[in-house]
Amino acid sequence: MAPKRETKRRNSPLRSRAPAAAGRRPSQRGHVRAHPDGAKPKKKSIGCQLKSRKGERIPAVLCSTPITSRARNGAMLDQTAIMDLSVRKRAEKTLRAKKSELEAIINRTPFMLTRCSYDLRYRFVSRAYARMLGRTPEEIAGEPIVEIMGEAGLKTISPHIEKVLKGHTVEFETEVPYRGVGAPCVQCVYTPDRDSKGKVIGWFASISDITRRKLAEAALQKSKKLLGKRVRERTHELHVANRELEGEIAQRKGLEGEILEISDREQQRLGQELHDGLCQHLTAVAFMARSTALRLKNHRVIEVSDIEKIAELVNDAATDTRNLSRALHRVDIDSAGFSTALQDLVDREIWKTPCRLEIKPPLHIDDDAVASHLYRIAREAVINANKHAQAREIVVALARSGKGTVLSVTDNGIGLPSTVSSPRGLGFHIMKYRARAIGGRLEIERPKKGGTRVACYLPNKALQSQKRENNPAQAVSCENPKALAALI
Repeated sequence: MAPKRETKRRNSPLRSRAPAAAGRRPSQRGHVRAHPDGAKPKKKSIGCQLKSRKGERIPAVLCSTPITSRARNGAMLDQTAIMDLSVRKRAEKTLRAKKSELEAIINRTPFMLTRCSYDLRYRFVSRAYARMLGRTPEEIAGEPIVEIMGEAGLKTISPHIEKVLKGHTVEFETEVPYRGVGAPCVQCVYTPDRDSKGKVIGWFASISDITRRKLAEAALQKSKKLLGKRVRERTHELHVANRELEGEIAQRKGLEGEILEISDREQQRLGQELHDGLCQHLTAVAFMARSTALRLKNHRVIEVSDIEKIAELVNDAATDTRNLSRALHRVDIDSAGFSTALQDLVDREIWKTPCRLEIKPPLHIDDDAVASHLYRIAREAVINANKHAQAREIVVALARSGKGTVLSVTDNGIGLPSTVSSPRGLGFHIMKYRARAIGGRLEIERPKKGGTRVACYLPNKALQSQKRENNPAQAVSCENPKALAALI
């Protein structure tokens, strides 16, 4: 359907249809136009909108070309053509939309884009790239790279520019100094820019700022090294604790064997003491009583001294039995009777070496388990000093300092041999175990004046009251009371 032409019929040089466009010879009417002599005819183009029969607006252009008519004796005529611009207008609109979309994509992407020429100039930069430099894209486009980045920045990327200009795609990560910005760490991908013949005329650059990622990676690496160090330290501590535990287990196994051995030896000693002491006294009493009975049977005179001798022997036997029973009896010590128990310990008549107690200043132990273990440590030390020290005096001292409480047993005897660093007997191991059970430590010292000093150092925190069921020290006193009573 041919569109209608919107042309004026009057006062217009184009009143008829365009015969050239229709392929017909133009008519004379309305197309004859005289031109001044010597004037050169010119082409004319007029843009307009035509209306179709359906009423649609169609963009078009009218092109008028002057020609010479041979049929009119050389008269000048206008040859007019009408061109439909609808397809071109739609293509232009689509192209503008695509261009706007491309610009929006480039400007909204988080990474930066640039296009550079072979002579090291910026041809295009995205807004993200310009924003990093604190400029606008219009200020950067067309400028030399060295003017924007600076000589240091250009020197950093020059090896990569040489590769991309040879036609290679280059990808790298490095710190690039920018003039007035600093040296951010960037990830770059350079792609060659080629013309229609395939010749490299520059390059495209895709740039991402990875400074934060690098800082996070560095922090992660540092944390990883620190974690590895901590793991090695903890592993070493576990190995040390494991070795200590193995040594403790071996020591306990050794203690179990020594306990059985000592138990047999104590039974033998007890039997020997009963045989040599109490049995001898009872035998003497029996002989003297039989002798007295024979005298009475024969009506002989009984001496008063004989009866007194019998009574003396019986008293001696009772004393020996009492001392033996007292030594075997398991004494339960609590915090209230701790000082009294220590005084009773040093006042016993069974000690060969005189003992005395020093408590400066007067103090009170609040925990029953602590008091019980300290008493047994003191008793074991006193027994050892009486047996081996050959001392003239034994001093049991209890004192409190700023760090805690110290219980010591000191003698002025022969002391420990210089070749022995610490005692290896069962009594020493039991005292050391008791000290650890209440949170303290046991030390064997050699005073300058001679002799031996056994000291148990107990920090203040170990003196706080604890429940018996939660105190590990209770396990020692309740685990095998008969065995400990026999040993100590």
